[in-house]
Amino acid sequence: MIALLAAVIVMMAASLLIGLTRRLVDAHVERISSAQIALSESSAADGLAFLLSQRGPGVASEPLHFELAAVSTEFTHLETGTAGIRTGFYSVENPQDAVFIPAGDRLVSVQKIDQTSVLITFFSGDTFNPVSEYTFETDLFPAAGTPFVYQGAEGAVVVFEGGGKTLIAVLNSDGVQVQTMIDSRVLSSGSRLFATEAPNGSPLLIITGGSNAGTLYNLLSGEAVSIGSPSGTCPAFLSDGTMFGSASQVNSSFGVAHVVDAFSGDFNNDGMEDMAFATRFSLSVYSGSTGEIIRSSPGGSLSSWGSVGGRTGLCGMWDMPVGSDRWFRLGFDGFTEFNPEMVYELGWQGRFQGQGNTLTGFIDGIAVIASSSGYIQELLAGEIFIGDADGGETDFFSISEDGVDARFNPVNGDGVKLSFSALNQYRGRRIPGETYIFSIYESDGGIRVFHTIEGLDL
Repeated sequence: MIALLAAVIVMMAASLLIGLTRRLVDAHVERISSAQIALSESSAADGLAFLLSQRGPGVASEPLHFELAAVSTEFTHLETGTAGIRTGFYSVENPQDAVFIPAGDRLVSVQKIDQTSVLITFFSGDTFNPVSEYTFETDLFPAAGTPFVYQGAEGAVVVFEGGGKTLIAVLNSDGVQVQTMIDSRVLSSGSRLFATEAPNGSPLLIITGGSNAGTLYNLLSGEAVSIGSPSGTCPAFLSDGTMFGSASQVNSSFGVAHVVDAFSGDFNNDGMEDMAFATRFSLSVYSGSTGEIIRSSPGGSLSSWGSVGGRTGLCGMWDMPVGSDRWFRLGFDGFTEFNPEMVYELGWQGRFQGQGNTLTGFIDGIAVIASSSGYIQELLAGEIFIGDADGGETDFFSISEDGVDARFNPVNGDGVKLSFSALNQYRGRRIPGETYIFSIYESDGGIRVFHTIEGLDL
């Protein structure tokens, strides 16, 4: 009897153990399945983002199925809306003490953190978080910088100064690549920097105070050469690496109107890169195809200028000493006067940029976007700088107390917002997924897509 009772107890214990093991195994399998479904769904969302970046919002009208690791994910388009202008925020401690350089798809900050070191941070234009950060040992202070692609990697050339010395460094997200020390200061008020890579791989930097004289530095050899350019321009590198100016053209810069803005583009629509130079009185264009310099200087002060694709092209407005303002634009026969639309006459200051009937620039020190339809919106105020940090069009940045606010590609206007729900099928089961929000922005740099789970940034 005792043996029979013991056997029953053992059988019951075994049954309970088998049941517990089965539940543990089933729970483990369920956790693995849920993790696999979540991973597959996330990868499918990345795949949908890639399709949207290649073909645009029209993809939403197509069947959208993805098969990954035995999980089938189907996306259903829920609605289409407006994404607004893409914004971002970079958290930086004491940003007033840093030099910022928009570089390719990164924003680079270079900040003195103690007497012997500098903190270099690369922020991503996609996530607004640091993607690389390191310290660089130097007792000099960051003073200026310019974007630079060195050996295929996006980065920057940064000028450090202090104690009558200058250090010029080439850096990217992997660290400082090249550095050269100069036993004098090289920057002056209004200095402009232009960098490129020589055919032999040497990094080259032009520094000019805005006059038609400057210095070309070979940052590998340390060699420095004086270079010059015609009056009303300054030595520079075009974005294709071509140098404007030469060592044989060095002239006195005494009495020359200094360049306040220099930017490149195909202004005469001949397929070649050109360079535009604005001074207080003139707007000049160097033709990359012919080497010709075309200048407009009708009298008065040049107060605003810019290039508007699909509309006026390169143009400028002069405040005349007598009479009304006058507008001139670049044509086949040089600059000619024209009567602009009202959106051009909103009081732009300095360089504006545009596409079609939309312009962005500065009015009363505030970055704004405006269109000929009467739409006008303030973008940023305060200490503002511009540059391309995401590989698209010009971006606007404003330094605040605890970081940098960003407005990306505002000239392209609002993006398109698409919402999709996900449904997964796995081993005969149908499992509802998340709701995904895709924001799509188009520019000359292509289509850029950013996606989130509803209510949560990815």
